[in-house]
Amino acid sequence: MRNSRFFSLLLALGFAAQMVPAQAQTASPAPTIDDAIAAIRAFAPQALKDQGAPGMSVAITDRTHTIAIVTVGMADVGSKTPVSADTRFPIGSISKSMTALALLQLHDRGLVDLNARVQQYLPSWSIHSDGAPILVHQLLSHTAGVPDDYSLEQYGFALAALRNAHTLFTPGTAWAYSNDGLATVGAIVAGVSHASWQSNIDDHVFAPIGMTHSSAIFDNRELADTATGYQFRDADYVATPPYPPLVASPNQDFVDPAGSVISTPEDMAQYIRLYLNGGKTASGTQLIASGTFNAMTTADHFNNGSPDVAKGVELAEWPAFYHEYGYGLSVFHTDGDHLVGHTGGISGYTACFQANLTRGFGVIALSNLVEAPLHPCAIVKYAMEVLRAQSLGHALPAPPSGPPIAAPKVVATDYVGSYRSNDGGNVEIQNAGATLSLLDAGRTYKLIARDHDIFWTDDPRFTIYYVAFERNKAKAVDSFTNAGAYYVNARHAGPTTFTYPTAWNRLTGRYETSNFGGAVMRIVIVKGHLTVDGISPLRGLTNGAFALGSSVVRFDTLFEGKMQRLWLDGADLYRIELP
Repeated sequence: MRNSRFFSLLLALGFAAQMVPAQAQTASPAPTIDDAIAAIRAFAPQALKDQGAPGMSVAITDRTHTIAIVTVGMADVGSKTPVSADTRFPIGSISKSMTALALLQLHDRGLVDLNARVQQYLPSWSIHSDGAPILVHQLLSHTAGVPDDYSLEQYGFALAALRNAHTLFTPGTAWAYSNDGLATVGAIVAGVSHASWQSNIDDHVFAPIGMTHSSAIFDNRELADTATGYQFRDADYVATPPYPPLVASPNQDFVDPAGSVISTPEDMAQYIRLYLNGGKTASGTQLIASGTFNAMTTADHFNNGSPDVAKGVELAEWPAFYHEYGYGLSVFHTDGDHLVGHTGGISGYTACFQANLTRGFGVIALSNLVEAPLHPCAIVKYAMEVLRAQSLGHALPAPPSGPPIAAPKVVATDYVGSYRSNDGGNVEIQNAGATLSLLDAGRTYKLIARDHDIFWTDDPRFTIYYVAFERNKAKAVDSFTNAGAYYVNARHAGPTTFTYPTAWNRLTGRYETSNFGGAVMRIVIVKGHLTVDGISPLRGLTNGAFALGSSVVRFDTLFEGKMQRLWLDGADLYRIELP
């Protein structure tokens, strides 16, 4: 064994290096940009697999040019068409930064005061804010308290519907991400310029930057040459494990300042270069003034890490992504570097980008799977780490060793045992090598953790809702629910039957909306409580409505003993006779 005190002395005197063979002293050459691109390219297939998307395109740029476009997978599964460098993808909420750019140009022209009330530019716009004014810059930074999606309709109606809404907090006192807030910014752009929002994006964002293959809107013509968007076939059921069956997402006309832009990797690389060059285009035009650019890329003092946050955005694959926010952009400060970025998710597609303003490089990833469960952020995060290491002459980091979302930790033995239901049915929870399974009527099914004490199973009796285990006062698992079904084990000592108002029977069932990015909600009674999807409780209010967290739910239109409409914060969902 080496004498540690003696060896330490040698190190201090500089003698240790003389004991090492000459070839070991030769430092590895600094990685080149080609080495960095090769590492990113090598990780791309695994990143695509982890996300579960059919295809993905990744553009990597510095301040002057696109360094590489990496493509993997299929733009269309049915025709086996691969993703190419020219494949177009919708970018979802990254559109918000473009809407912000259009408004900030109007500000630089003296046509919009960021400290003015919204009604100065949109006289018919209103929302209940307890008398506190809502200022334009608060919409840009999500500090106005405007609900996220008060209505699920096209944005004109959605903004009109806000007159019935209340702000989530006093404007200017906290942070809450809001699609409706940025859609209002788009309406200001249209009102002040006397031109549509989409023409402003075409003329004042795409044209000066050189984004010749981008569109501000969805319609059948614009979608004809995009990658086919996909969603989980069973998206109306509880979240399933990785790689469930996929189906093409429905197309629909869509115009929305908060999320309807379609673009290509090359166009988006040019867009990133605008930020890498301080708001200056490739031709040298300063698209927004330097001071305005600084304001856009500077974080508001309210962020997701603050106790003042009413409603934050937490990406499981990148938790710090929205901890700070400027004007239409997430803002980061990492190891002394200043970065900006955004994610996007729209029916059939997700996107993620980040740009390092300090070191002059950026990455965007575009994929054709709707926002569940992941954005394609894992490869962006890794690529940015690789590019930073290369720029510093450091060794390139190894790619992530596992999926970006870790499975919940489970003590399998907590759940093992026999469970019986009120109707005499029985199931067995078994543990084989720390892997849980459910034995039902002689057949064995997977039991996969989705959250603390919450599991998915492929038992056809239990696939619509989660299997939600419950614990007694001693913290021992003694029962589980699956919607209205209630199973208990030998440790259970409480009641197994429950009462509830009979009027609730007319509320239960499935409600959905068929619009773009439609939603499904199931109202079910669990252990005498009214819930959404068997998990989220509805709390009765004195006016006959119900509280769902900070949202309000109402039911109306009685027909044949069942309510036919569910109203959620201004969005209408209608009963459909499906499970």
